[in-house]
Order: sequence, then C-alpha cells, then structure tokens
Amino acid sequence: MTAFDNLARTGFDVLAPAYDTLTGFHDHCAWAAQLERLAQDAGLRGTRLLDVGCGTGSSALPMLARGYDVTGVDVSPRMLELARGKLGPGVRLELADMRELPSLGAFDLVWSVADGVNFLLDERALVAAFAGMRRNLAPGGLVVVDADTLASFRALYGSLLVIPGERRVVIFEGRARRELAPGDVADAWIDTLEPDASPWWRRVRAEHRQRHHEPATIERALRAAGLECVAIWGTDGAGVSERPLDELRHNKAVYIAQRAAQESEGR
Repeated sequence: MTAFDNLARTGFDVLAPAYDTLTGFHDHCAWAAQLERLAQDAGLRGTRLLDVGCGTGSSALPMLARGYDVTGVDVSPRMLELARGKLGPGVRLELADMRELPSLGAFDLVWSVADGVNFLLDERALVAAFAGMRRNLAPGGLVVVDADTLASFRALYGSLLVIPGERRVVIFEGRARRELAPGDVADAWIDTLEPDASPWWRRVRAEHRQRHHEPATIERALRAAGLECVAIWGTDGAGVSERPLDELRHNKAVYIAQRAAQESEGR
C-alpha cells in the first residue's frame, strides 16, 4: 500500500479552496453536537478527540468550542492548510493516510465524519483504517464513523448540483446511475468555476470516487480490526437519530464502536 498515492489526496488537494463552498449548506455544528450526544449515550466521558479526515476543520471547530482537546489528521496538505487557518495554531494537525494512522496518543473519541470511510474502496482498507483508530483509543474510548447510505448515494451520485458562492461556483456532477446497487462504486466530477480576467472564467476539476459500504461490511471490518460495534443509527439530516438504520430512507449511517471485550479484558 502506498500511503499517499491515491485519488482521495489528489481530489481533495484540488478541491480544497472550494470545499467550504461545496459543503456550505451543511450545518457542521449541529452534526457535531448530534454525534457527540450519540457518543455520550454510548458511554463517552472524556474530551480528547482525534478527528480522522478532518478536512478544512469544519467538524473539529465546534468540538474545539465545546472544550475538546482536538487533534486533526488528513491526507491532503492543502486541506490541512485551510484547517490551520480555521482552528488556529494551538491545534495539532498531522498529515497521514487514514489507512496508515500512526499512534498519535490516547483519545476518548476517535471519529471520522463527512463520509470519510466511503473513500476507502475495499474492505481491506476499511480494516486498516479501523485498526488505526483502535490503536489511538484510550481505555474506554469510542470510535464514531458516519457513512453515506444507499439512498444518499443514489440521490447524490445520480444528480447535478450547482452551488453558487461569493467568490466561485461549484458544480457537482454525479457519474453513477440512480439505481446504483449496494456496495457499488460511484464517481463524481466536482468543477470549481472562478472569475479570471473579465469576461473569462477558469475551471478546475476534482475527481472523486466513493464506495457504498453495506452495514454488514462495516460491522465485519470493525470486528476484524478488534472493535465491537455497540450502536448503529440512521439519520435523515433533520437532527433526529433513529434505530434501526434504514438504508433506503436515512441519508447517513452512524456506527459507534469500542475495543472488543477480549482485548479490553486483556485476554
């Protein structure tokens, strides 16, 4: 495995300046608070957070405001540059591939949000990422990951979105069929249009590829990494978390895991 030779790094390096425009409709503060509540319900007690795939820091920022000691990790140097400006000099930021997470400390909460795990394109990569998350857990700590559901894949990757911003326009063009099958891979073109010398514009294209992971696949990968799934939630994006997860109705799945009992008991 070559740590940084992947489409995700290239795509996010290209997309970085426009990423906050692309995700501007998303309420990062509300999503962070919702995930925190679910983690607290599952037993979260401490405030040391490792944000895996932190991007520009949009999900870490509200946790920082809530009193968390945050460390961020991302595969894209350009995303980390933007995160540094957003989070300030006191937050530790590390360049690393989530499939090869180094030991960065003992964290009460290790999370990967904004569908980061969907950029892992096979089960072996999932297991490697989850093993790295487990390696960074403090005793009693929790892993929280969100993933796009089949409903979300079919809606997003079969659509064309145009998102105007103050300085640029972002166009998301899904390249998949709306009848995408469970476990399929979907591609998208994300074009950023910015004014050049009047009346001209320039376009920069980022290519993204994600795989829909069925719940059974994620649970199996967690077990293989030495983690035990303690809760699975579905959400429709309105701040309500429900069980059981419905892949055809909910747009996000949330998985909460802890170290497997055998490892926790030292067996």
